[in-house]
Amino acid sequence: MFATKCLAQQCFKMAKLQSFKSAKVCVPSVRCYGSIYEPEYLDLLKPDIPEYEEVNIQIKGYDFAILESFQKLVHTIAENMDLEVSDGWALPPQTINVKRLVPNSENVEAQYTLNVYERNIQVVDIPTTKLSLLIEVIEDSLPAGVKASIHKHTDEHEILKYIPDNELKTLKNQLEEMGGSKKKK
Repeated sequence: MFATKCLAQQCFKMAKLQSFKSAKVCVPSVRCYGSIYEPEYLDLLKPDIPEYEEVNIQIKGYDFAILESFQKLVHTIAENMDLEVSDGWALPPQTINVKRLVPNSENVEAQYTLNVYERNIQVVDIPTTKLSLLIEVIEDSLPAGVKASIHKHTDEHEILKYIPDNELKTLKNQLEEMGGSKKKK
């Protein structure tokens, strides 16, 4: 009775998944024991897990060596979880000037220049079940002074990836001021 009930449930799931018009098509194929081939309907019975298309893992920190090491660790963890790391890139450092003032005055006691380094890792087609685990592992292994954020990939990230060539821009502006480029036919 139990086997008949399970077979009926499988047929019902197949009919629902494949949107068959009649349940007569739902007869499972004869399976040879000792064969390495499995019926096709077993793949259809697996639950569909939603996936994120492109996810960026952005890490920022003041120490370049620690940030590079942590980027390598995150990349290795993602690959060990069978996630596809499609891209990784560095952005130029942001410079921050910090001034320490003498108490109760406007005089500068000390002045510091800090560099904030940024690294990005892009993971593609990540299942939601694995994303939560990846976030936990990143949070637990986060070194001191490093900040991590995870967000969807947008066009702004793609634009920030490429550093503009100022020299090329000035040459193009000079060419346009001189009358533009002349194309020969």
